[in-house]
Amino acid sequence: MSNARNPEGIVPVLLTIAEMAKLCGIGERSLWRLSRSGGAPRPVKIGSTTVRYRRDEYLAWIEAGCPRVDGRRGN
Repeated sequence: MSNARNPEGIVPVLLTIAEMAKLCGIGERSLWRLSRSGGAPRPVKIGSTTVRYRRDEYLAWIEAGCPRVDGRRGN
Protein backbone atom coordinates (compact mmCIF):
# COMPACT_ATOMS: atom_id res chain seq x y z
CA MET A 1 0.00 0.00 0.00
CA SER A 2 2.82 2.38 -0.71
CA ASN A 3 1.41 5.45 -2.45
CA ALA A 4 1.31 9.24 -2.20
CA ARG A 5 -0.97 9.02 0.83
CA ASN A 6 1.33 6.51 2.50
CA PRO A 7 4.87 7.17 1.23
CA GLU A 8 6.60 5.30 4.09
CA GLY A 9 5.05 1.99 3.05
CA ILE A 10 3.29 1.62 6.40
CA VAL A 11 0.61 -1.06 6.27
CA PRO A 12 -2.40 0.00 8.36
CA VAL A 13 -3.81 -2.44 10.92
CA LEU A 14 -7.35 -1.07 10.68
CA LEU A 15 -8.92 -0.47 7.28
CA THR A 16 -11.98 1.42 6.12
CA ILE A 17 -14.79 -0.52 4.51
CA ALA A 18 -13.65 0.68 1.08
CA GLU A 19 -10.08 -0.52 1.69
CA MET A 20 -11.22 -3.87 3.10
CA ALA A 21 -13.71 -4.48 0.29
CA LYS A 22 -10.95 -3.82 -2.23
CA LEU A 23 -8.61 -6.20 -0.39
CA CYS A 24 -11.31 -8.91 -0.41
CA GLY A 25 -12.30 -8.22 -4.02
CA ILE A 26 -15.96 -7.59 -3.23
CA GLY A 27 -18.26 -4.59 -3.00
CA GLU A 28 -18.66 -2.54 0.15
CA ARG A 29 -22.31 -3.54 0.58
CA SER A 30 -21.42 -7.21 0.18
CA LEU A 31 -18.72 -6.91 2.84
CA TRP A 32 -21.10 -5.10 5.19
CA ARG A 33 -23.79 -7.78 4.68
CA LEU A 34 -21.29 -10.62 5.22
CA SER A 35 -19.93 -9.19 8.45
CA ARG A 36 -23.40 -8.23 9.70
CA SER A 37 -24.83 -11.72 9.07
CA GLY A 38 -21.96 -13.61 10.73
CA GLY A 39 -20.39 -14.77 7.48
CA ALA A 40 -17.26 -12.67 8.00
CA PRO A 41 -15.47 -11.04 10.96
CA ARG A 42 -17.26 -8.02 12.43
CA PRO A 43 -15.66 -4.59 12.27
CA VAL A 44 -14.37 -2.59 15.22
CA LYS A 45 -16.38 0.44 16.25
CA ILE A 46 -14.26 3.42 17.23
CA GLY A 47 -16.22 6.12 18.97
CA SER A 48 -19.86 6.51 18.06
CA THR A 49 -19.64 6.51 14.26
CA THR A 50 -16.26 5.28 12.99
CA VAL A 51 -16.00 1.66 11.84
CA ARG A 52 -12.78 -0.12 10.84
CA TYR A 53 -11.91 -3.67 9.81
CA ARG A 54 -8.94 -5.56 11.28
CA ARG A 55 -6.63 -6.32 8.35
CA ASP A 56 -4.89 -9.32 9.97
CA GLU A 57 -8.20 -10.84 11.08
CA TYR A 58 -9.54 -10.69 7.52
CA LEU A 59 -6.34 -12.05 5.98
CA ALA A 60 -6.50 -15.03 8.39
CA TRP A 61 -10.21 -15.49 7.56
CA ILE A 62 -9.44 -15.49 3.82
CA GLU A 63 -6.50 -17.90 4.32
CA ALA A 64 -8.87 -20.26 6.19
CA GLY A 65 -11.23 -20.34 3.20
CA CYS A 66 -13.72 -17.70 4.39
CA PRO A 67 -15.62 -19.86 6.91
CA ARG A 68 -18.64 -18.46 8.71
CA VAL A 69 -17.54 -16.84 11.94
CA ASP A 70 -20.85 -17.34 13.77
CA GLY A 71 -20.54 -21.14 13.78
CA ARG A 72 -23.53 -21.76 11.52
CA ARG A 73 -23.18 -23.97 8.45
CA GLY A 74 -23.01 -22.73 4.88
CA ASN A 75 -21.97 -19.42 3.36
